[in-house]
Order: sequence, then C-alpha cells, then structure tokens
Amino acid sequence: MKKTIVVTGVSSGIGAQTAAQLREAGHRVIGVDRNPPTPADTGAATQANAEAGTAGQTNADAGQDFVQLDLSSAESIQAGVTQIAELAGGPIDGLANIAGVPGTAPAEAVMAVNVLGLRDFTQALLPQLATGAGIVNLASSVAFDWRSHVEQASRAVQAENVEELKADEQVWALVQDESYLFSKQCVRLLTEKLATSLLPQKVRVNSVSPGPVSTPILEDFKTDHGREKVEGASKLLGKFGEVAEIADVIEFLLSDSARWVNGTDIRVDGGLVASRRSGNL
Repeated sequence: MKKTIVVTGVSSGIGAQTAAQLREAGHRVIGVDRNPPTPADTGAATQANAEAGTAGQTNADAGQDFVQLDLSSAESIQAGVTQIAELAGGPIDGLANIAGVPGTAPAEAVMAVNVLGLRDFTQALLPQLATGAGIVNLASSVAFDWRSHVEQASRAVQAENVEELKADEQVWALVQDESYLFSKQCVRLLTEKLATSLLPQKVRVNSVSPGPVSTPILEDFKTDHGREKVEGASKLLGKFGEVAEIADVIEFLLSDSARWVNGTDIRVDGGLVASRRSGNL
C-alpha cells in the first residue's frame, strides 16, 4: 500500500535519504525543513542511493510537497501543519521526526528543536494521522542509559517552553552539561509516552538510535562528544554509519511489516553500545 508520509529534516543527511528511499518505494513524501532542499542536498542523497544500490528520486522531485517550518517557533509549527494538511488532502500514514540540531548549537536551541519542537509538531499533526499510522522519532545511541535521568526528562517533556525548562534547576543543569545527550534521552521518553497514549488511535510510535553517521553534522558530533572517542568508535567498527543504513530501519518502521512494533527503540550503531557495555571501547 502506498502511503503519504511526512519527513522532517528533509533537506540533508538522514532526512534527505529517508525521503529519497520512500519516494523510490512509491510513497508520497511531504518534506519539512527549516531550509529548502538544494541541489547539493539532493545530490548527496542521490550518491548515497547509488552506493546503496537504490538510485532513484531525491528531494529535487519534491516540488510543491515541501513545507518550510522552524521547529523552534510555535507559530511556524501551526502554520506549517496547516500547509501540510492542505497538501496531503487526506489522512497522513506516517511521520518521521528526523530534524534536529547538534550539541554544538546553543543549549536553548537544542532543547527547543530536539524536544519541544518535536513534541509540539507531532501533537499538532495528530488529527491528520490515519488509524494505523506510524511515527518514528530519531533518537541517538548516546542516550542508551536514558532511564538514569527519567525523572528530569519527564519534567522536561512536559515543559511549556524553554523558559520553563530553565526554571527547573535540575533539568537545566543536565541541559547545560550535555544538551544533545539529554535531548535524546527526552526523545526516548517521549516515544514511550506517545506509544502508550496513542494506543486507542492505533498509532504506533517508535524510535531509531543511530551511532555516529557520515552526515553534514558529523564534525559537530565529534566536537560535542570528543573527537578521539568518536573516531575510536569508527576504528573499532571499521567505519562510520551511512545514511542509507539508518533510513532502511526508519522505512521499515513506517511500513506495514512493522505493524506490531510499538514503543520500541532500535539501535542502528554497528554494535557501538554493546562494545561500550562489554568494555571493548
């Protein structure tokens, strides 16, 4: 069955690749990003497709099926969701929340986009989702021990805005310490909360946790998490992850083949977390 799927972060990296693969499979993609796709962005997705043996359509084919939206702005989210509903012209079958900012960005922006923006955009789009729709949130393998901060994350995902986050001393201390890591811990919690609350609507919600991936923000990832540590992971595993390897799992979770997969996180890290836990890294 061909689906209508909304993909955020569609202008680069994992988002661009996911959109390209979904279109290649015959689905309609409504792309969302703060910046419109450029020929360079779509060329990168085409190259990744070619290397993965899935050469086909890219974001250049999006045409009118693109909505420019800033996840850090409530007004932009509301306006964007209205545009998406008009473009879709009917129920939406899937949502891939891939947009995000790295830990090198200001802490306020990291939480505004990666947590509050993801939450608010998803909530605003819920009335448009079809029964049986699937949602996939992009988390991260760095958040594998997310339950260690579940109390703070629980308060963070309920915050009205960044100012409310700052007013919670415990929460903001974690944000200031490692904003990206904590934001992805919040995404893991949000995924489980949404999966539970949307059971009556039969909407599935899962997350995917990549390790380091060859994307435009890989250098930011090295800066944020330590160049030696990240490059050490690449040496251990033999390479960094590739966007197609992450997009494959996102595509699966949005498909009918994953119809009984709900509230689950899938690590796509080549065994990185397992290596850390076993003391090999």
